[in-house]
Amino acid sequence: MVKQPDWLLLFRVSLAGLLMVEGYRTHAMTDLGIGIALAIYSLLAARFKWGCGYGSCSIPHNPNRSAQENKIPID
Repeated sequence: MVKQPDWLLLFRVSLAGLLMVEGYRTHAMTDLGIGIALAIYSLLAARFKWGCGYGSCSIPHNPNRSAQENKIPID
């Protein structure tokens, strides 16, 4: 069974790879550091489905919690 590829992960990792290669090639430590940080974030975000692109751009909504908070006691 073939799963659908994660295009967001592919984009993020390729961008991180380009930053790391360019940073190494030109001895720009800032580019290299940002590339490494983006690669680590990309792998963690794909694993735990964080950030925009994986359903929503915020903390997952818990409908049970908001329903309990919105209850107004009636005397």
